[in-house]
Amino acid sequence: MTTLHQELASTLLDRIETRELRVGDKLPPEAQYAAELGVSRSTLRLAYSELERLGVLQRRKRAGTTIIADKPKAQFNMSTAGLHELLSLGRDTNLALSGTRTVPTAEIEHLQGFISEADHWLEISGTRTLSEEDVPFNTTQIYVPARFAGIAHSLSDTEPSIFRKIEEHFDLVVGRVSQTAQAIRCPSGIAKVLGLEPDAPALRIVAQLYDRDGILIEVSIATFDPDRFQLRTDVRID
Repeated sequence: MTTLHQELASTLLDRIETRELRVGDKLPPEAQYAAELGVSRSTLRLAYSELERLGVLQRRKRAGTTIIADKPKAQFNMSTAGLHELLSLGRDTNLALSGTRTVPTAEIEHLQGFISEADHWLEISGTRTLSEEDVPFNTTQIYVPARFAGIAHSLSDTEPSIFRKIEEHFDLVVGRVSQTAQAIRCPSGIAKVLGLEPDAPALRIVAQLYDRDGILIEVSIATFDPDRFQLRTDVRID
């Protein structure tokens, strides 16, 4: 169900897209504008927050609220209400592969504490790009234990996800995902790929995927342009 502030955000966005309100315009003070629109000040603030999240408005203390774009910025939104939503990145975007290689456990910091046969892993590197954009919003390194490394011979130039390939080839299903999100300074090599400045803020998500028997399927290290990716968690306690 659409809430009042979401309806208001949609109305304001329509006015911006039809140029009734223009990029560069400063919106009236909150109390005044809320009265003009016939809503509470808290509803207006929530609508502003929604449009700010979409990259349409910019709010600054003592400087007011300014329209900075006439349409929402391209952004991938990943909701984590459940396992299906958590894996949506591999369902709704494609991973363009840039290379594979075999690496020892000792070479990769995030593999420490995990076990792979012969102490080697299949590393698969790639990027993800939003539709109608040329610059990737994500770089990904995926590490597959040696027991599943045979998928290397069946990989295409683009894959929705590596874990899906493993599920198909080995007749198993992802049953658990453990992940950690961390704000980082973007390394120069990744920054160049994502169109960011070296050391710019970036989001890194390290995830481990397991099958229903608790066997590790893959470890992924993904770095995101935070302006084009949003991670949303919605947990209900019964």
